[in-house]
Amino acid sequence: MSDELKFEFLKNVIENQMPANKLLGLKILELKNGFTKIHIPFKEEFIGDFVQKRWHGGFQASIADTAAGIAAMTTMKAVNEKVSTIDLRVDFLHGSEPKDIFAEAEVIKSGKRIVKVDVKLYHEKEKIIALGRCAFSVLRN
Repeated sequence: MSDELKFEFLKNVIENQMPANKLLGLKILELKNGFTKIHIPFKEEFIGDFVQKRWHGGFQASIADTAAGIAAMTTMKAVNEKVSTIDLRVDFLHGSEPKDIFAEAEVIKSGKRIVKVDVKLYHEKEKIIALGRCAFSVLRN
């Protein structure tokens, strides 16, 4: 399968067939080998701090995990390979505003069984609000 077909397949599955991603309203803006950029629109339901109207940290962690997982999936050689989160760390650097969140994730190491990914979350053209580092188990064929 060519990279173009693989990315088209992944984009369709991730955006349209994964219920959690549909709930988030996730859209893939860029997808290439070892990298993805996604967009999550702000929804009132995502607020954790109702006084300051800040995103709930759990949603931010989920966005980091999802973006990193998508980047890890770009390392797959076949559609029946499996990617599973085995470790996730998120550092919350700044309070998030009631605005859309963008996430960029980049594979920093792709091995036989483990893929490591760094991810950053930010509001459009603003400072980084969170940084994540994820490790994934990959069952390759």
